[in-house]
Amino acid sequence: MNQIHAMRVFVRVADTESFRRAAQQLDVSNALVTRAIAMLEAHLRTRLINRTTRNLSLTEAGTRYLEGCRALLEELDHLESAVTHTEGEPSGTLRVVASSALSLLTLTPLIDGFRKLYPKVNVRLTLAERHVDLVEDGYDVGIVAAFMVTSTALVERPIGVNPLIPVATPEFVAEYGMPAAPSDLQTMPSVGLPNDIRSSSWHFRHRHGPSEQVTLTPVYSVNSALMVRLATLRGMGFSVLPEGIVANDLNDGTLVRLLPEYSVDDPEMKLSIVYPGRQYLPAKTRFFIDYALEKLTKEINTGTSKPDEIFRQPPTGFQPAAANGGAVAGAVRTH
Repeated sequence: MNQIHAMRVFVRVADTESFRRAAQQLDVSNALVTRAIAMLEAHLRTRLINRTTRNLSLTEAGTRYLEGCRALLEELDHLESAVTHTEGEPSGTLRVVASSALSLLTLTPLIDGFRKLYPKVNVRLTLAERHVDLVEDGYDVGIVAAFMVTSTALVERPIGVNPLIPVATPEFVAEYGMPAAPSDLQTMPSVGLPNDIRSSSWHFRHRHGPSEQVTLTPVYSVNSALMVRLATLRGMGFSVLPEGIVANDLNDGTLVRLLPEYSVDDPEMKLSIVYPGRQYLPAKTRFFIDYALEKLTKEINTGTSKPDEIFRQPPTGFQPAAANGGAVAGAVRTH
């Protein structure tokens, strides 16, 4: 094992505070991580990490060594990124976490279009409903709603707001009636996310009047917005879902919008591309961020209901942003 690789392992262990999580993120065995740390400590003839059965912490020497490793690896990544940018294609594995509030008809063509441009990049996409820690979980780029981000050490690039709307099947409306005011929703069965993911209180704002708060008690809750959509399509109840998920259902009449004079006031549905703040980003990360920013901003802000058509062909003459990571945003795990 070479020293540079061992240093990368050490930095990942320090960031995650776990040998096991570092091994998972690097896609290597626990034994390899342990061996890398032992090699560094033997080479330096000093202990870098204090280990107990419950946790680990850096020694004073480990803290100093971590600072040096970060600086050296950042310069190395910058050098490799510059060479990749000028002499070759981006390559490697890009790990992306995305809010499931985004339509699958958005995400799949997005990834497909990016890979048509950069076929040497393999993408690992994870859908999430809850809070994510990009650094601890090892993602390179995140396409997430505001409430999902807990860390302040991230670069954030807004791409728009994915509005929430109440929807139901025509058959459901025929049985329970069309609500005239938000308070009418409280007498109807609903489906939704559990309280530990999303509050059961909703703020509806009339286009010509004040807001009204209602609290819903779902007859069925599930920790997936996509599953909530499927339950709504089955007529189990009405739901309040991101417009992007149900746009095609509304277009073909499978679902109808309730309370069209009202909007759901929820600033946490702001979508952004986020990534851990580093001065330099690998080429695969920079290119993906720029591509996703262009495509998602266009779709969300134009309210397009057929994102698969938007993303079918990558733009001609697409150019990525400058190499400096401060000019882009996203959260994808690289190594």
